[in-house]
Amino acid sequence: MKFKRIKNFICIALCGVMVLASSPLSYATEKEEKTEESKEEKKKTTSLEAATAELQKMQEALKGAKELVNKLKGSEKEAKEKIEEIQNQIEDVDDALKKLEGSIEETEAEIEKTKKELEAAEAEKDRQYADMKKRIRFMYVNGDGYYLEMLLGSTGVANLMNQVQYIESINQYDRSKMDEMIEIVEEINDIKAVLEEEMAKLEEEKKAQEESRAALEELENVRQKELAGIESELVDAESVAKAYEEEVKAQNEIISQIRAAEAKKGGGSASKIDDRYGFLWPCPSSTRISSDYGPRTAPTSGASSNHKGIDISASHGAPIVAAQNGTVAVAATSPTAGNYVMIDHGAGLYTVYMHCSGFAVSAGQDVIRGDTIAYVGSTGVSTGNHLHFAVSVNGEYTNPWGYVSQ
Repeated sequence: MKFKRIKNFICIALCGVMVLASSPLSYATEKEEKTEESKEEKKKTTSLEAATAELQKMQEALKGAKELVNKLKGSEKEAKEKIEEIQNQIEDVDDALKKLEGSIEETEAEIEKTKKELEAAEAEKDRQYADMKKRIRFMYVNGDGYYLEMLLGSTGVANLMNQVQYIESINQYDRSKMDEMIEIVEEINDIKAVLEEEMAKLEEEKKAQEESRAALEELENVRQKELAGIESELVDAESVAKAYEEEVKAQNEIISQIRAAEAKKGGGSASKIDDRYGFLWPCPSSTRISSDYGPRTAPTSGASSNHKGIDISASHGAPIVAAQNGTVAVAATSPTAGNYVMIDHGAGLYTVYMHCSGFAVSAGQDVIRGDTIAYVGSTGVSTGNHLHFAVSVNGEYTNPWGYVSQ
């Protein structure tokens, strides 16, 4: 009986020891599981925080781009107003030049008319002078014999007086006519001189107006070049602002996709990458890079000027392959990326394949490194057939050259 009690006591004691021994182990396991869950939750939070931080950067850049656009629009308006003012001045000068040209034509006509009058008066003066010389020469040659002949041929005193008076009248007429013609010639010469002086002034004023017009045209050309530069900068700035807007949209979409993908995984975010092999080149048919990662001039309105991936030029329909093992998180269409595929490789790492002509996979499908997932195209904001390949780590784009090589 006593032995039985001792046996029972030992059994109870052993059971207690076993319970005590097993309890810390169970507690440790639960703690580790919670720690892993906490790590996964932290990774998920870090991924979203990184994506949100990137979004804030883009929004700041977008704000700056829009401010630049508004500033350039103000400069464009000011330049256009200055050009309009110059054009109005040119029109005023043109009006003045037209009036001057009209005055010059009238003055030229007056000068031409005066020249003809002067020529006529000079001719008349010369004729009068020639006639007078003939009469003087006749009288000088014939001398007193002429007067004696007139005296002897007179029928009386009255007739004689008439003959003498006639000769005297001819002499007076010649003198007065000659004086009159000299006066007319001098008057016409004076008028001609005045007209020529007025013509010189008009020509000088016309020259000044033409120089003024040339200066205004040169100034207008300068302003037009300034305006062209402003308009070019404005187009670039609007393109950059548009690109930032699209990138903000794309980043919002990425955040949503990360949240959705992480929610679906429910904590199972272990890496799916096969460590035995590196990342595969995503476009087997081509290695030609048409636009590299990083800052660039936007190739078309709405395209990014801070390139978040690498563009691989290839023929339409060429196969696009998965760079690594993973799960297709997204196979959809957007205005910017066109048809695109996003593959989740675990641990917050995603690869993105944009501007596809069509899909070979669907969301939720597991893929192996080298599997065909889509085909090269030019959908979305694109200037030609190519693959835009990007890598996102924890919601933030990173340089793909750190993962792939040609």
